[in-house]
Amino acid sequence: MSAEQNKILARRFYDEILNGRKMNVADEILSLQYIDHSAAAPGLENFKTYLGMITSVFSDINVTVEDMFADEDKVAVRLTIHGTQSDSFRGFSARGGHATWSGMDIIHISNGKIVERWSERDFLHMLVQLGHVQYPQ
Repeated sequence: MSAEQNKILARRFYDEILNGRKMNVADEILSLQYIDHSAAAPGLENFKTYLGMITSVFSDINVTVEDMFADEDKVAVRLTIHGTQSDSFRGFSARGGHATWSGMDIIHISNGKIVERWSERDFLHMLVQLGHVQYPQ
């Protein structure tokens, strides 16, 4: 696939799966052996479980793609994520607060499918906004 086709596939990941919650699209564009390096276990079904957990914690989570760069088989994406915490997250109980945080992903594409994703999120900034931690004085 071309770099532009890879960007279109990556955009579908954010627009249709993460924001649209369309799991049938996950079946279409993610490899059965998909590895999400931020999830606990590899595989498409484990990713769906992981996404279900995230959307139960932040039921209104929305991802905005700010920048996207692609080459032959990888797409780099800079993101802004918005969400309201409605359930416990990594040991932090829900307070109903809203947060906006940044993220970066690298998506690996092979044979027209997304096969891997590496994610980095500014969870510290998110936890500060939600009132769970404070920056040192």
